[in-house]
Amino acid sequence: MNATISAWAVPGIREVVPGDDLAALVGDALEADAHEHPEHTLRPGDVLVVTSKVVSKAEGRVISAADREDAISAETVRVVATRAYDGGLTRIVENRQGVVGAAAGVDASNAPDGVVLLLPEDPDASAGALRDAWSARFGVQLGVIVSDTLGRTWRIGQTDVAIGAAGVRVVDDLRGQTDASGKPLAVTQPAVGDELAALGDLVKGKASGCPIAVVRGASRLVTDDEAPFTTGRSLTRTGQGDMFRLGTDEGLAEGYRRGLAAGLALAAGAEPRWTVVIPFKGGDSAKSRFADAAGIDRRQLSLAFLTDTLRAVRCARSVDRVLVVTAEAGLGDVLGDLVDSVVPDPGMGLNGAVAAGVSAAHESWPGSFVAVLVGDLPALLADDLDDALRLAVDAAKGGHPYAFVPDHDGTGTTAVTAAPGAAVSARFGADSRLRHAEAGFRELAVPAGSTLRLDVDDASALNETRDRLGEATRDLVVERPGPTRPIDTMRGIR
Repeated sequence: MNATISAWAVPGIREVVPGDDLAALVGDALEADAHEHPEHTLRPGDVLVVTSKVVSKAEGRVISAADREDAISAETVRVVATRAYDGGLTRIVENRQGVVGAAAGVDASNAPDGVVLLLPEDPDASAGALRDAWSARFGVQLGVIVSDTLGRTWRIGQTDVAIGAAGVRVVDDLRGQTDASGKPLAVTQPAVGDELAALGDLVKGKASGCPIAVVRGASRLVTDDEAPFTTGRSLTRTGQGDMFRLGTDEGLAEGYRRGLAAGLALAAGAEPRWTVVIPFKGGDSAKSRFADAAGIDRRQLSLAFLTDTLRAVRCARSVDRVLVVTAEAGLGDVLGDLVDSVVPDPGMGLNGAVAAGVSAAHESWPGSFVAVLVGDLPALLADDLDDALRLAVDAAKGGHPYAFVPDHDGTGTTAVTAAPGAAVSARFGADSRLRHAEAGFRELAVPAGSTLRLDVDDASALNETRDRLGEATRDLVVERPGPTRPIDTMRGIR
């Protein structure tokens, strides 16, 4: 970003009513402002921040205030939380635009008496139409942000955020770069669209009647490319990527419902049933620790490991269902009946993939115990898995809903388990055995020789387990007279 950023409100815009040509109305005000203040003449790279209220008014998104509650319901995709107060009820919901906030964005502020405003039908399309009209009229490349006011979790007050955008990157994706100290940036993604929206709100004000601001100095974010993070919708985090899908009361109620169903089944003597979740990272980056191993196709090796792991899981007597979490397109077709469901990887690392899989398992089978296994257990035996799952059930009955199995080295983790309804905040990664224990997971007394502890994560471990490997892995790597035969498809080795 440039060293200096400036912003100003655009005066002289009358009350907008349904049917108004907003682009022309604002364009006239921009010209008048530039005539009065030549330094305000639009330049390439300027960003116009437009309050969503005037977009809604121009587009006719106006209803009677008496219909407000029905409108909130109609605009709601998912209820996050409801809270009663002396004057009524607050609903935090996800609306059809993907925005999570109070009352689905239905608002009476800055609206005439007796009516309320809905958010624009498609804020990104609205921003795009305004950007096209203004760029053509003024002959410069511009960015446009449609903003709305939202509260923030764990923070007092409200701020403006970008709910629509066109011609401007709303996220400055710095992942893979380094900071000023040379340290790698792994998760840093400044939400510059929201920052621009908030800056615009500072100069517009809530009660000034100025719905438009111009921000100058952010030209490096202005673009004609339809790249990732150039829409307001791209700033929303919903679905499996949302770590706060429910409010506290709603989450407790859902956990109680799931746990009660499982508890009643156990009390009646029903055999505990399991859903197994396996996160899988394939492709060219798979099995990076085998990069120096001669004659090994790492992509094929990762698929072989997964296949042998799945075959063993499928033979376990207590397992009903198997889910794989992956970003690999078409993997479900490759694995066929070895899996019941493939869950999209949200792209938040291994523990994020685990959370997505466990959430999907709880959603579809709320009364099931859930086990998460690493996908590099090519020597796994079904009986060893059943033995460990029985220990996990005993731990749950003893008041420990979470448990884990350490790997053969005693520093990592090969499996974590959860009782029905218990969300898993897994700690896979370096020193995961210690990290799971510190997080309150119960360590299961699985024998050191159990194949559930035999994760194969490098060439040395592969050699050590060579005589115990499953068929798919053994067929790929054991004593071949020439280069390793690639597996073009896994269809023939189920």
